[in-house]
Amino acid sequence: MGHRARHGQAERRVAAGAVALALVAGACASGGADVAFDQRAAVLEGSAPAAIDDPATAELQAGGLIGGRATEVGGARVTAGDAASTATVPGRKGVLKIGTVLPLTGGQREFGEPVLRVTQAFVDEVNATGGLAGYELKLIAYDACLTCQDAALAAVKRLVEQDGVFALVNTYVMVIAFIPVIPYIDAKRVPLIQGGSEEMTSDSLSPVTFATAPPGLFYGRFIPTIVKDHMKVRRVGITYLNVPTEAEAIPKLKEELAKDGIEVVAEEPIEAAEEAVTSMDSAVTRMRLAGAEGVVATNPVLLATGRPAADRQGWHAPWFGPAAWSKLLEDACGVTCDDVVFTDTAGLSYTDRATPQMRQFHEVLDRRYAEGARTGHELAAWVAMQLFSEVVARSGADAERFIAEMEGVRNLDLGTTSPLTFSPDRHMGGSQTVILKLKGGRYVPASGPVNYGYSSP
Repeated sequence: MGHRARHGQAERRVAAGAVALALVAGACASGGADVAFDQRAAVLEGSAPAAIDDPATAELQAGGLIGGRATEVGGARVTAGDAASTATVPGRKGVLKIGTVLPLTGGQREFGEPVLRVTQAFVDEVNATGGLAGYELKLIAYDACLTCQDAALAAVKRLVEQDGVFALVNTYVMVIAFIPVIPYIDAKRVPLIQGGSEEMTSDSLSPVTFATAPPGLFYGRFIPTIVKDHMKVRRVGITYLNVPTEAEAIPKLKEELAKDGIEVVAEEPIEAAEEAVTSMDSAVTRMRLAGAEGVVATNPVLLATGRPAADRQGWHAPWFGPAAWSKLLEDACGVTCDDVVFTDTAGLSYTDRATPQMRQFHEVLDRRYAEGARTGHELAAWVAMQLFSEVVARSGADAERFIAEMEGVRNLDLGTTSPLTFSPDRHMGGSQTVILKLKGGRYVPASGPVNYGYSSP
């Protein structure tokens, strides 16, 4: 790609966690066994898929559910849970399969299950309202732990070569596990919506991978502005996971901070997310003794472990971490982090945005996943399916045309995220983000949509 040839390694993402809310924590769970989940495994017990009866909600709109009323077959209303086959539904072309790989068992299930259930809720609602571009959607999910690369690659090969999926969706928590997956799907030309990998060293990502977060050069200017205008400090410590995408971004981040007169007085690399719990107390001590007035944590798990460690030491300095909008962080930090922890929505809108599409997000999840949270994991999963549906409606079930249509998206407002623009050289489509802070132990907006400009590559 020309963009890569021009900028190469200089364009490494300034904020590695910002691609898609990649919260990476915990050791491999039970060897990353290849466990299949039934198409409807994610739907709540007793929650029969319901058709949309509000015409204003059911109408076709950018980022809305594609389709209209539920289809009538022999006088019966067909929904995603009915036994009627696709062949009996007039006008249906067949089944369009999509796949995902997530941590769905053991202690890491809390990372993957919400993503799966929101994705399944969207799929069920699409099928209940007439399908997508003439197709019934079918979601196929496999289990692999957050760092289990062999299991993730085996699962994706099965999805592509045996299950015949058209695309992959919502693997954004699998940053490390998907390192060997990305070259494979690049070669197979299988699109991936809302995915991430440590190998993605430029804002164009891989040729088939698309994310709704803003590009790294956006965060190059965003983070210094947060430190200066919201944290209101001039001396910071930086803590990061000692992996290439984070470690190699630190010099660029320091350069951008220096432009605003912000001094980095301490750098604390953490060797692995699994070590954050035991390492952060000493890292916090060193940053505090070095004279840091605040901390930038480039990975959400370091924010979730670091700020409580600071509180244990009576150090109430403000912290910022990109894309750390999750219930996991809220629960880990609680009210002790009020007014001193900042993050952003990684290009997503906040969930109180007054749009038909955001209302639809809440209405569907209220019916199908009522106990689920409404934070970054859930909204990112929903947005990916909005984008996928919007583009499939244009391209049909043709992967090459789908990729071309994705790269032609310009200023698309899905109603749940910032306007999206993609191109062959830009596969991270976000253009704005919303600043959040903790209040009462929960994130609340601290700004409207903002864009502070882009750093030079």
